[in-house]
Amino acid sequence: MNKLLFISTLILIFAVTACKFSDQKSNTDSDQQKEKKELVRKLLIEDYDFAVLDSNNKPIPYNKAIYHRGDEVFMVLKNVGRFARGKDSLNHAEMKVEIFDAIGQRISIRENLFGPDGHSDFNDNILRKPYGSYETNLDDKIGKHSFKVTIYDLVSGDSTSVSDDFFIE
Repeated sequence: MNKLLFISTLILIFAVTACKFSDQKSNTDSDQQKEKKELVRKLLIEDYDFAVLDSNNKPIPYNKAIYHRGDEVFMVLKNVGRFARGKDSLNHAEMKVEIFDAIGQRISIRENLFGPDGHSDFNDNILRKPYGSYETNLDDKIGKHSFKVTIYDLVSGDSTSVSDDFFIE
């Protein structure tokens, strides 16, 4: 009888321990999945406009997308986000601008355009109006060109880009 009681007690202890371990593993797995879901965000650009500078040197929408040699072409993005926050509770973003000619050959690339300003606290994890620019010159061919802006979330590793054509006449 004592032997049966001893074996029953051991089985009961084993069952309780196994259940606790299973619950802990389940909680750890769900915590890891939750953390992974938080890191896998989709960075989106709500909209964008081509722009020119106004008299106060602020970009204003310019929907024609037709420029002359020597003009500075701006692409203003609207509401880029949602950016992840790092361990320091700050967002960390970077931007790249590429310009392509009519046959798709890259004629200009500028990277790391945010620099230290890209590591800060973005209101609601959104960049409201980041913009890139390209200063045309006399060497640019007349005709169609493509403007591409890529934004990187350096915390989550996500990125997004937008491309559109503009014309130099």
